[in-house]
Amino acid sequence: MTGDENRADVEFGFREEWEHFSRGNPKFLKYFDNLVKTSEIAFEERVALTRTVDSAVLVLGRLCLEDFFEILLLCGNGYGIGGQKLVRGMYEKAVTARYLHTNPELVYDFLDYFWISQHKLSEAIKQTFGADAIPPNRLQETTTKYQSLKERFQIAECDKCKTTRTNHTWSKLDFVSMATECGTLGQLIVPAYYLPMQEAHTTVGSLLNRLQAKSDNSLEFNPGPQREIAKDALMSAHNIMLNVLELQEEHFNKNDLEEPLRICRRDFVDIWAV
Repeated sequence: MTGDENRADVEFGFREEWEHFSRGNPKFLKYFDNLVKTSEIAFEERVALTRTVDSAVLVLGRLCLEDFFEILLLCGNGYGIGGQKLVRGMYEKAVTARYLHTNPELVYDFLDYFWISQHKLSEAIKQTFGADAIPPNRLQETTTKYQSLKERFQIAECDKCKTTRTNHTWSKLDFVSMATECGTLGQLIVPAYYLPMQEAHTTVGSLLNRLQAKSDNSLEFNPGPQREIAKDALMSAHNIMLNVLELQEEHFNKNDLEEPLRICRRDFVDIWAV
């Protein structure tokens, strides 16, 4: 390529993979518009936000929708493992939204933990780049908020010596326990949390998933598309998205979602033959 060449013909994505996805998922594409229209109803601007928890449930749900489209983009182009990694984040948002819906009084713990995490970030920036890298007013605000809130997030580190430490998350429950309390959403803990976790982290499992045997029984890296994983990841994301939309109906008493959701549930069963 010379400096004079125009790269307007560059495409981001793989046409062959998208064509393969289209051939392999005709029912998903056939019903896709139903899901889009239902999402538009769920996240329309007319939703009344009268409580603090309302904003959290709405925005977390809307972020899940964005995650869903990102997962679809990756899976449609053969990046099944990339899609699976995003499923975990989508699942965590969906579980958090439903848990807050059931326990609205905990929304302030969820929101206030922001300052605990900001303090951790500030400490990391100071150690890496020096305190001058943070505007003084922002550092002062973060320090003040952290000092006023940290006691709420202390947990026991050693029962014998009565020492405590700052919890790594806003909730007293671990994530798996939180998901378990979220009804049918908790049943997705393996495909939407544990399996994606081994890909999101540096694990032996993530290495083995990318290796293939050669004719001499040695191993080599497999650079090809991960189509089966893409199918599983998209099905999990679709399932999570339905739960998110159902939550919007429940939390905001959106009766106009009842029929569209019924259609989307029917579509899901037909698409994935579950």
